[in-house]
Amino acid sequence: MKGVHIKEFINRVGIKRQEELAAMLGVSDQTVSNWAKGKTYPTHQMEEQLLEMGMTVEELFGKAYQSSAKQSGEMDQIVAESLKRLVDKIGKI
Repeated sequence: MKGVHIKEFINRVGIKRQEELAAMLGVSDQTVSNWAKGKTYPTHQMEEQLLEMGMTVEELFGKAYQSSAKQSGEMDQIVAESLKRLVDKIGKI
């Protein structure tokens, strides 16, 4: 697993620097830097705080995780296609 995508998050939410995020979370600058480099990872409590601040699951855990919105859209498409096939089969009976 790569590091937490701190840079993307702070740019997206308008935080100017990693140090500002560190102060907001009550951790050291080095702690946030280590998260970004993948040397260490946030505790569960810190993960919750980051998510509450608006960090996405992708930013926190990496691109292997899809957001629920994207998954929902994909699931909607699968369900719609399945329902169409089912209706077609019923229509043939």
